[in-house]
Amino acid sequence: MSPPPEGHAHEAPAAPSSATTASGGEAGAGAARRQTALMRRLAKIKDHADYPAAMAHVPPSEEDLERAATMLRRGVIATALGVAFVLLGVADVVGSVWSLVVAIPAIAAGGHWIFHGWRVRSKTLEKPLVRACALVADRRSETAPTWLGGRTVYYFQLQLEDGTGGEYRYPGRGTQDDLLVKGLTGVAFLRGDTLIAWKNIRV
Repeated sequence: MSPPPEGHAHEAPAAPSSATTASGGEAGAGAARRQTALMRRLAKIKDHADYPAAMAHVPPSEEDLERAATMLRRGVIATALGVAFVLLGVADVVGSVWSLVVAIPAIAAGGHWIFHGWRVRSKTLEKPLVRACALVADRRSETAPTWLGGRTVYYFQLQLEDGTGGEYRYPGRGTQDDLLVKGLTGVAFLRGDTLIAWKNIRV
């Protein structure tokens, strides 16, 4: 068998240099040390004098639950109105045709609102309310125009006590909000990917 033509000899891939391997290992070790240090720092929150009060705090009503409650109230009122007109028609207080003209749309609308209100409420409460020691790693905001002028939604990147982290949505509640800043520590009240409330505890 003739040797391969000159200049076409197969070359084995070069092995990664020890410097590259060492650099990657050091970076990974450094990240692990930082993560461990952060977890130790967040663990100190539980020893803080304000921790029991923070854990006992009752967060404000959540946006999705408020929306569900509004739909349920509308549904009950509309259904009651429809039933009232049915009874007025049966009692000949108003004509039966007119009672049905009002009653049928009212009951249909009421049923729609009640169904969707319970659906939103049930879907929201499927996710448990979690209280976790956390650090604010970063933040951003988005403002969407509305007929009242505009609505701002904030997004906070949180690092949690168990070593996990993620971005959590926080609907703005107006000027009464004391917005979180990067580096702040405390207890986060979370439901799914939504930040419901926050209690500052500096450690």
